[in-house]
Amino acid sequence: MRAVFDNHPDIRTKFLFYSMLKTRFIVSVFVVAIAFLAGCPAVQPTKNVQVSTASSPATSDTQLLAHRIDKVLADNLVNRQLSTDIHGAWQILHGILAYGREFRVQTAQGNVIAIDYLLRGGAIKGFDLRSGDRFANATATTSTDASLTRGIRTELDPGTKLGQGHRDQWLAYLTACNLPVDQLFPTADGPRRLDLWLRQMEWDVPLNFEQEYSWTLMSLMPFRSTTHRWKARDENDYSIESLLRSELNRLSPESACGGSHRLVAIAITLNKRKAEGATIDGVWADAQAVVDLAIEQAFQYQNEDGTFSSNYFERSGWSLDLSTAIGTTGHTLEFIAVAGSDELQQSQAVVRAATSLCRLLDQTSELDLECGALYHALSGLKIYRQRIAVTAST
Repeated sequence: MRAVFDNHPDIRTKFLFYSMLKTRFIVSVFVVAIAFLAGCPAVQPTKNVQVSTASSPATSDTQLLAHRIDKVLADNLVNRQLSTDIHGAWQILHGILAYGREFRVQTAQGNVIAIDYLLRGGAIKGFDLRSGDRFANATATTSTDASLTRGIRTELDPGTKLGQGHRDQWLAYLTACNLPVDQLFPTADGPRRLDLWLRQMEWDVPLNFEQEYSWTLMSLMPFRSTTHRWKARDENDYSIESLLRSELNRLSPESACGGSHRLVAIAITLNKRKAEGATIDGVWADAQAVVDLAIEQAFQYQNEDGTFSSNYFERSGWSLDLSTAIGTTGHTLEFIAVAGSDELQQSQAVVRAATSLCRLLDQTSELDLECGALYHALSGLKIYRQRIAVTAST
């Protein structure tokens, strides 16, 4: 595991986890992490708590937690209604991330399933799709229908909490709805197919000037093999491996939400690799090492009340602001639920985190919450609930 630091100094200098399991790692220091929410919430650091992840809770405890999570998910789905009159695409797409096809939105036509509304061409502020490039040999048919030959392009609108905040964020969150590759999306220039949206995304990789490929990988993984390669508009070759390497090299506490989004993308890509039965060497071994270190770091800084650090993976921290606690604990649990082993999901440390998140969401059930914090927390709980259900059935 030392190789990930030796071979890639960018990881060592920008996102250094203190290893709790391997004494051979060099202890290093993080740079200051960007706060998740605007403003300066009061933070009260707590002492480091060494948490054992080896012991598993009693089956009855896990079952009780599963029922509690089901209730929290159901309550927030029903009681927190978003409206196209008030809320923008940034809020609504986060709801789709958490609930997929279950997520509903209030429109002029009534309370409808959000993804169906979008696919019918329903208007949501900030959700603007337009035609992209025309691709030769885009379909095996001889049709000249533009929907079969032209891609979909989306615009960035970062910082507004209205439009797309990161490259390829919209499609990454829409994959929660398990859409088919021939799904048509309405654009300003007519319907366009999802598979051509993917082609456009790959073609435009050189235009990702931020070199932030987290949501690109999340969008591609349901449809592409980890061995997939392509040529982009700059005539250079790209691959899933090259995007993964870039994410590893740029992983930092300064990344969005303390690096949790990049970690989720890395873990999703690594999971796909394992599902394919392919070898875990080279960049894949580096990815595994970083995921393992991030998990250990999250537990090292877990608070006594079960919440994860308000400083994510950088250092200990506990916030008086409940929305901040929901956001940081939710993002961290989301990563662990995606990345951790079945055994880890049953550990007392993760159970405590999920229990604390349920408690915080119950305590704030009557309050308006920032949608990023809220829906990533609910997404984390939903993925975790699926993981413990699978474990219980095996």
